[in-house]
Amino acid sequence: MLLDQQADIHRDQFVARIRSLASRLQAACQRDPEAAIAAIHLFHEGEYAFRHHLSVAVVSALLAEADGRLDKAQQHSLICAALTHDISIYSLANHDGGLNEEKRREINQHPITSCAALKDVGVDDGLWLEAVLQHHERLDGSGYPLCLSGSAISLHGSLLAVADVYCAMTRPRPYRPKAYFPMAAMRDLYVGQSQQLDNALIQKLIKALGLIPPGTIVKLKNGEIAVVKKRSTGNAPQVCCLYNRQGMPMASPDARNTALPDYGIQGRVDYDNCRNVEAVIRRIWA
Repeated sequence: MLLDQQADIHRDQFVARIRSLASRLQAACQRDPEAAIAAIHLFHEGEYAFRHHLSVAVVSALLAEADGRLDKAQQHSLICAALTHDISIYSLANHDGGLNEEKRREINQHPITSCAALKDVGVDDGLWLEAVLQHHERLDGSGYPLCLSGSAISLHGSLLAVADVYCAMTRPRPYRPKAYFPMAAMRDLYVGQSQQLDNALIQKLIKALGLIPPGTIVKLKNGEIAVVKKRSTGNAPQVCCLYNRQGMPMASPDARNTALPDYGIQGRVDYDNCRNVEAVIRRIWA
């Protein structure tokens, strides 16, 4: 999808396909936000760059809805920007080795080159293009490519920046196989990047996704392993048990109340350790 521009398809077809995908994602987030959030934390198939763009689009949709300052049409443009924000360095995003100076220059310029590529295939939506251009700008002026700061960064640029950083932190990368636990990522966003990203938007992100979002695999204090099904404003989301305390897969994903001492969340579990219950996990949001 994101490589259609490089496959010489008709320009109008590229824009129409991105807008169609953005509309479907926007509708899915409205219809069942719990399932949408779970999907981005559980979806591990395909290349990193492809998964990252889809994840950023979902988080952007949910964050923009929680923020409330963009209307539906503007939210749609933001989702389009999320789906295409790294289009000029798609192959580099999957790169798992070191970067030479030339590659680093490409990365530092990619908001500009991505905008140019989008204009070349017919994108003329100002909000879409501006969000792509600004998604690496930071409030303290430390970002790139224009070193904008404070109010010079648009709302949609700030929304996309928060979504992009969160998704990069919580997904394995080619060069970093272990991802952040979502709660740890949100803490680091709030504390460690408070001078760079909009703190008010980070707080809205936490409310939109939940402190421990749906799709997160967790270990309970009684030794069971479960998946978060439903968001919570605190540390006690609704979960469904996948493995009993002996480590055996459960025939059915029984609900657990994590507010109770025995079922409190003790820590995270890597999704790769739960591959043999994938079918059970997918049925939870069916």
